[in-house]
Amino acid sequence: MVVQMNVFLLAACWVLLLAPPRTLAGRAASKAPKLPEGFCPKTTGVITRTTGECMCNYQHKDGCRGSGCKYEYGLSWYHYSCKDCECIPEPEEA
Repeated sequence: MVVQMNVFLLAACWVLLLAPPRTLAGRAASKAPKLPEGFCPKTTGVITRTTGECMCNYQHKDGCRGSGCKYEYGLSWYHYSCKDCECIPEPEEA
């Protein structure tokens, strides 16, 4: 049992520490994807350079409407593959 645990720990250390960095790094694509017509209007959002996402100007949990909207780390955004997503204009203050 102890020998099996030591082998497992050695294997885990190799994977985490000695594996080439490219296997552990997450990189954005080098080319931008082909985006659909009318994707991410400039009045409500900004297109990311390589990942095909629309970052909504209105950074609020209600800043995006649709089935694939995300709200993470204070950012509202959606991927170009979401057909029913759109950014919502920031409401005017009363």
